[in-house]
Amino acid sequence: MTPLRQATAAATARGPDQTVEIARTVATIAFETRSVRICRNLATLKQAMRPWHDAPVGRDLAEILAPVTEGS
Repeated sequence: MTPLRQATAAATARGPDQTVEIARTVATIAFETRSVRICRNLATLKQAMRPWHDAPVGRDLAEILAPVTEGS
């Protein structure tokens, strides 16, 4: 399972803290490789984390993903 799928699965399983930790790795990979596919798939992860968007963990995720999702 890819890290992005792991993060999305963790979010779906109501594990937002684990999701953010995995997302750090995914964001680094997306930023370094400039992978358009990964950046597009991050939208799925952001949607899965929607229930926590106002919580600290949701704000952490937004901060982590900002460099790779801005302008997408």
